[in-house]
Amino acid sequence: MNSQDNHQSFIPLKFEDFTECFWNISRQIIDHSQGSQLTFTGRCEVSDGWYRESGQLVLADGQVISSTRRYLWKACTGGVDVHFDDEQFFHRIDLASAASQARHFCDPDDYTVSYDFLQWPVWTSLWRVKGPRKQYKMLSIYRKVEL
Repeated sequence: MNSQDNHQSFIPLKFEDFTECFWNISRQIIDHSQGSQLTFTGRCEVSDGWYRESGQLVLADGQVISSTRRYLWKACTGGVDVHFDDEQFFHRIDLASAASQARHFCDPDDYTVSYDFLQWPVWTSLWRVKGPRKQYKMLSIYRKVEL
């Protein structure tokens, strides 16, 4: 089966496919401007519309720090609108496709993301961030935790 066959057999996802469960996250951050690599290991859940993640971030020097973040997820036609903690719009996740992209410009930084749902319930997000003082790539792999 080739990748085109995988795309053709993809069943569109729904907002509910992400909720009421936990996801293990493994993340690699390559900071091109600093010439360093960081890793994150943690867990997230989407509950009551909030995406919440927490885990451990290992810095380039080996220091380990706790890390948390949250976003508001709102179901929309064919996907999810992702908002920052203050409820300002961030980007849209297209769940009708096996792979989707989005962009967010926060002057002067440009954020682009590629989502890949082909191996569902394992999925990935790949962020590329460029700006005068930022240039990094962040790959996150999400694996559903069976309860």
